[in-house]
Amino acid sequence: MKKIFSTIAACVVATMTMSCGSTGSASGEDVKFDSLSYIVGMDIANQIEKGIMPQLKADYDVIVETIGKVMGGETSVKVADYTITKENIQEIGMKFLGPEITPKVQAAMADTTGMTEVFGTPEEKKIASTLLGADFAFGLERAPFKVQKKSFLEAINDVHNQAQKITDDQARDFMQNYFTVVVPAENERLSKEWLAEIEKEEKGVKKTESGILYKIVNEGDASTKAVNDDDVVKVLYTGTTRAGKVFDSNRWADMPEQRQQMIKAYQPDQAEKDNPIEFPLNRVIKGWTEGMKLVGKGGRIILWIPAKLAYDKQGAGQDIGANEALRFDVELLDVTPAAK
Repeated sequence: MKKIFSTIAACVVATMTMSCGSTGSASGEDVKFDSLSYIVGMDIANQIEKGIMPQLKADYDVIVETIGKVMGGETSVKVADYTITKENIQEIGMKFLGPEITPKVQAAMADTTGMTEVFGTPEEKKIASTLLGADFAFGLERAPFKVQKKSFLEAINDVHNQAQKITDDQARDFMQNYFTVVVPAENERLSKEWLAEIEKEEKGVKKTESGILYKIVNEGDASTKAVNDDDVVKVLYTGTTRAGKVFDSNRWADMPEQRQQMIKAYQPDQAEKDNPIEFPLNRVIKGWTEGMKLVGKGGRIILWIPAKLAYDKQGAGQDIGANEALRFDVELLDVTPAAK
């Protein structure tokens, strides 16, 4: 979930612990009760009830109504003179939930009478509440599972009325099982299916004995190849998941927009530039150690690496789950033989 808040507000609305991937929320097929969506709703509801309401004194009804609108398919939300979208929510959010809100929150919390308001006018309060609801809902679109609207909103309502159907302990057990058993098994199945499809359908693909699929786009200089595991390579690369999401890249054109924005803001001299990287082949995943020996200097290769030769059962970061196969598009710029 994008951080549009100041330090104190960011603590109030922490990133949802389940948001790790990218398959989005769903408003349809809301017939059966969905435990996973209900538990996500409980998590959001507790953030609203225990953080936002006592600290920001926002409008609960507006927050929930906005969440419902976005989950129902609305890509923008109008409030006052603003039309809030995923693209501009951070910019608008800084106007109403930026650093200047911190002393106002502190003053309101210090007031034992509960009469001090955080926002100067009812309109400001409504705009801020709409921003909060939209940010929650937009964040759900990056969840690694479809969030069912009916069960999600049911949890919001149940927590508000102190009538939740699942206890906190049950929710923790459910999510632990989901991420340690269900997700790894599903990733393993889908990754195998994906690699099998690539091997069958993609022209020019070959397979190593270890199971790596590869396609040589440009062979490069065959006389200058990495031979040993401790040879140093200089590369440009883009890594994607089977869903096509870029999880890492040092090519400017392939970098996620958020990373590009951060570079422009904090490293402007590096903006619009590729950023080649050098490393010994024995310092990376096994699939790279093997795969980068298949192409010469100046060449380009696409690797589809099975999970066992990538990050295996551990996964890596928010984007790479346990047992996930990965795709890498790599340009080999240079090879330096290991010192003997």
